[in-house]
Parts: sequence; structure tokens; C-alpha cells
Amino acid sequence: MLNSCDFQGRLAADPELRTTQTGKQVASFRMAVDRDMVDANGHRPTDWLTFAAWGKTAEFVSKYFRKGSAAVVHSRCQTRQYEDKNGNNRTAIEFVVDNIYFAGPKQDNQQGAVDDGGTNPPQATYRNQQPQQMGFATQSQRQQWQGAADHPGNVQVSQSFSQGSDDDFSVLDDADDLPF
Repeated sequence: MLNSCDFQGRLAADPELRTTQTGKQVASFRMAVDRDMVDANGHRPTDWLTFAAWGKTAEFVSKYFRKGSAAVVHSRCQTRQYEDKNGNNRTAIEFVVDNIYFAGPKQDNQQGAVDDGGTNPPQATYRNQQPQQMGFATQSQRQQWQGAADHPGNVQVSQSFSQGSDDDFSVLDDADDLPF
């Protein structure tokens, strides 16, 4: 039998980490998951799903995810029967997390500052003070690249990655049959 559920959404609140009487850790959280279809008003209905993560996954969820964090959750559906305060029999449906993945950009102090290579990089924090941004080894290389659009010809390209000549990139005449 197959019992596998994948969801992408945002956490509705901070995960709650608890320890059971047997010493196992469990983190519970709710996620808002938009449906694929659009209603008559142009809005996507949202489902509010309950998840439970156990052991190391519970520790991971409670340490790295917060309210509003985008996540992809691989889980399995589980039901349980219980009796409510009024003596009525109820069925709870929850999803037991097998794996959880980050689905959004890395955030600094939940402010959402992301270095997207634009002209206004985020203010420096302890996480993004490193010069390597957008694949550049140094901040000066990044700044040189950003100014290249305004001043073509100012960028100096190193030939260290290629030992070939321009003839290596000659144009093939494709009017006839291709050679393969």
C-alpha cells in the first residue's frame, strides 16, 4: 500500500516542541497550503493542515522553521480516534513528517533580506558579511560586474579557463546535412 503526501506551504505558527513521557521528542505545527484551483473570485482556497514530526526531524523543525517559513513536507497521512470533552467520538487526521525541506530564501532574523544581485544589496548581518555573493569570489568582482552594463569594456576577462583559439568555435554551415 502507498501512503505518501507532499505539501508546499507556509507555517501558520512556530512549531511546538514537546517531549513524551517515554522521552521521545515531537514537534507539531500547522501549515497553510494553497490549492491549485482558483475560485470564482480569483482566490486560491487554503487548507490548514496539522503535522507532527518525531525525533531528529522534530528538533530540526523547531530549530530552523518559524511562523511564515516556506516549506515542502514529505509525509504520510494518519488518523486516530479519540473522545472529546462532551463524550463524542472524533477522528483526527494529521500528517506525520518524514522529511521537511526549505522552500524559500534564507532569511536573516525573519526580515527576509535576500541578496539577489540587484543594485541595493541587503544590509550586512553576521550571515551575509562574506564577500562571496552571487558566485563572485570577492566583493570587488561583484561590483565590477554590476558596473559593466553602464560602462562596457571596463571588465577585464581572464583567459585562464581556456587554452583554445577562436578557430575552436567556428560556425558550422548547416545548409547541408549535419556531420553526425
